[in-house]
Parts: sequence; structure tokens; C-alpha cells
Amino acid sequence: MYSIARVSNLVNFSEPTVRKIKKGIESNHIDTYISIDKKGCGRKSKLEPFTDAIIAEVYTNNYHTLKQIVAMIEAKFNVKTSVSAVYRFLKKHDIKRLKCGSLPAKANIEEQRYFYENTFHPLEEEAKLGKISLLFLDASHFVMGGDFLSYIYSNVRRFFKTFSGCLRYNVLGCLDIVTKNVITVTNKTYVTATTVCELRNKIAEEYTGMTVYIILDNARYKKCKLVQDLAYNLGIKLIYKPPYIPNLNFIERFWKYIKNKLRAEYFDDFSKFYNYIDLIIKNSYTCNKDEIDSLINEKI
Repeated sequence: MYSIARVSNLVNFSEPTVRKIKKGIESNHIDTYISIDKKGCGRKSKLEPFTDAIIAEVYTNNYHTLKQIVAMIEAKFNVKTSVSAVYRFLKKHDIKRLKCGSLPAKANIEEQRYFYENTFHPLEEEAKLGKISLLFLDASHFVMGGDFLSYIYSNVRRFFKTFSGCLRYNVLGCLDIVTKNVITVTNKTYVTATTVCELRNKIAEEYTGMTVYIILDNARYKKCKLVQDLAYNLGIKLIYKPPYIPNLNFIERFWKYIKNKLRAEYFDDFSKFYNYIDLIIKNSYTCNKDEIDSLINEKI
């Protein structure tokens, strides 16, 4: 027969635990001391009786830290608990600490819903059936320097030189909501109505013989007579979305995707900077299409 110490070493239990198990075996009350192959046999959380109420409270109000939730539980349910217990409770119920989004202060929710249901969604359904091509048009301005400092593994924080002057790469683009194809016009100066017209000509060439709808914002250079006349002559239909609804401008998600890619690198040469942007755009609906599809989809 093995000694208590020997058994303790073999099963990696403490000696007092081994003695309790031995006592249980001898008295035929093993279940008193150990449970085998049973999940959830540990001590029940003090929070479980209040599960629905706690979850409802968390969903209804804004809690930024676990300590705030601990204080809320004590105040509302008279239950003293710990930060670690609350963390386990929230994790069990799939409640995570998520980054907040923002809505423009002037956003009109009713107008946004009306535009989605009566304009965007019907066009989206036709585009998915191949009856039309639905594009989103917008510009982004990528400035090399402080905006795109990369992350580096190190034991100390690294500092890099920024750049004097404005090294800016302007990209005016159109995103096809179905294929994720992106057509762009780029420059290092300014985006103007002439730039928009240049992009329209490229779109007309790319989508020859197709009915094209373009959703865009109300910037003055996109709404001037020159732009509207050219769109009419090319057979392109312009849809101006209501102001302050960036979540319904899908190309904004694409610009954010590019910026996240840029933050993974450090550029000390402007040509490398804008060539890398061009490469990301080029690969958007080929090599990286799965990534784009996960960002730009029907989950609005």
C-alpha cells in the first residue's frame, strides 16, 4: 500500500485531500469528498439567483469598469462580491467589454431609417440580383506621419520622427457593394469636382452597358452642376444620402480598413507610403476579399 505522501505526489493532490478521499472510501461516502466527471459541481455563484436582473441592469445602463458593476450589485441586490467573480459571471453570460461607437450629434435617426428602408435596401436587393450596380463614393486623405505610427514589440516605448510639411495622399474612390471592386482616382494636391468627373469617366468605362447607381454625400464639389451634368450624360444615377449617417456609407469602412493596415507599418519614404495604399486597394477584391467581406456586409 502506498503512503499518503506517495499518493499525494502521484495524483498531485495535497496530503489533507488524499486523507479525506481515503476516509470517504473507507466509509463508503466518497461523494462527500470528491465528484468525478461532473461539470459545474463547484460552489454556486452568489450572483446566479439575480442573473436576469443583473444582466438587464448592465444592458440598460452604462458601466465602464468591473468595479462599477461590483458596486451596483452591492447597492441594488445587497450582495457583496469581488471583481474576479463578476468577471467570471459576465464571461459565462457572454458579456464583454466592447469599444463604444459614436453617432453624429446632428444625426436624424428617423431620416436615416427612412433612407435605409425606402432607398438603400431596395437598391441593394436589385444589385444582389445583378439588375444594377450599386456603388458608394467618397474621398479619404492619408497623411504620412503622426497618424500612422506603428506598433512594435519592445521593453520600452519607441519614438519616431514625424515629417515637416503636409505629405498627403488623396484617394477618391467608388466601392461596389456586391463585388467589393474599388475604382479610384488619386493625387497629392486636392480633391475637386474635376477629380469627381475623372472618376465618373472611369466608372462609366468599367460598367459599360450597366445601370449604375452611386450613393454619395452632399459635399459641394460632389453636387455641383458640372458633376451632375456629366453623370446625366453618362447615364449614371446619383443618390445623395441624408447628412450625418456615416454608418450607411460603406466605403468609410474600407478607408478604416486601409488605415488599420497602415498602422502596422512605419514609413519614412512618401513613395513607399502611397504605393502601399495603392497595393491594399488593388488587393481588396482579390487576395484580401475575405477580409473586406467580413467588414462590409449586410450587418449594418
